[in-house]
Amino acid sequence: MHRYGGNEVVVIDELDCPLVGPGEVLVRVEAAGVNPVDWKIREGYMSKFLPIQLPYTLGCDLSGTVEAIGEGVQRFRVGDAVYGYPQLIRSGAFAEAVVMLESELALAPTSMPLFEAAALPVAVNTAYDGLFLHGSLEAGMRVLILGGSGGVGSAAVQLAKWAGAEVFATASARNQDWLRSMGAIAIDYGLQSTPDVVQDVDLIFDTVSVESSEAALPSLKRGGLLVSSTYALPAKAVLEQYGVRAVMYGIQPSGERLSHIASIVDQGAVRMTIDRVYPLEETAQALAASQAGRTRGKLLIKPFSN
Repeated sequence: MHRYGGNEVVVIDELDCPLVGPGEVLVRVEAAGVNPVDWKIREGYMSKFLPIQLPYTLGCDLSGTVEAIGEGVQRFRVGDAVYGYPQLIRSGAFAEAVVMLESELALAPTSMPLFEAAALPVAVNTAYDGLFLHGSLEAGMRVLILGGSGGVGSAAVQLAKWAGAEVFATASARNQDWLRSMGAIAIDYGLQSTPDVVQDVDLIFDTVSVESSEAALPSLKRGGLLVSSTYALPAKAVLEQYGVRAVMYGIQPSGERLSHIASIVDQGAVRMTIDRVYPLEETAQALAASQAGRTRGKLLIKPFSN
């Protein structure tokens, strides 16, 4: 993108292959994951606190093969299968190759094709941090996941079940059986009022919007916690009315966290569903599909040279 705007600003450019510097790794991209943050950056919604330089290559989720390493890199060798996500100020995964910091990468899980691992980094890291780092989820707790059919939400359902929690999750009618197959008690947000279905949960994890958080607050027990990955929270007065706490958060690239997540994936605890795969030249269509908000699992982009 050379400017902010709608999908009309998304173009394919031909650039020189980037060179690695000290502490950097050149990754030949096998696939890249599409995330809501991509179209939010494109629209300019994040420009006030994310001062990117234009032109800017979108994409913050990827898997691939190490093609070159810079001075001082210790953890990787040429040919390693890796996955990770770069800092948003740089991004760059919607490309044939990308340079990343060593600290932003980890060896990819071995229990799935490298291609599929592109669906994991942002979604599973976001879910993991929300549930465990900020939500302090433990076995036996009751958790309500809002938006259980998206990339982050479906990862959260699986991680919460892996941790031994009782899991409730909202989704559209077409995704009810899918949620149940992951072990969640499914709630059809189009037909059911969430507070009518479940009450006294210990934790609400919201991946949708501040409006969804507010509508679900009656399901949260007094003293309970709302964790939001949407960068917005209900007003303080509303939280005080229900006697609950709330926190919103963002994630930072962490190869150490991704190594831990890879071990969880290789235990069979998490498997990402791939909704659709787009060639690189259809990146605009992939972003439109993400923005429509009806995705089951993750959307991927595959560079056309692979």
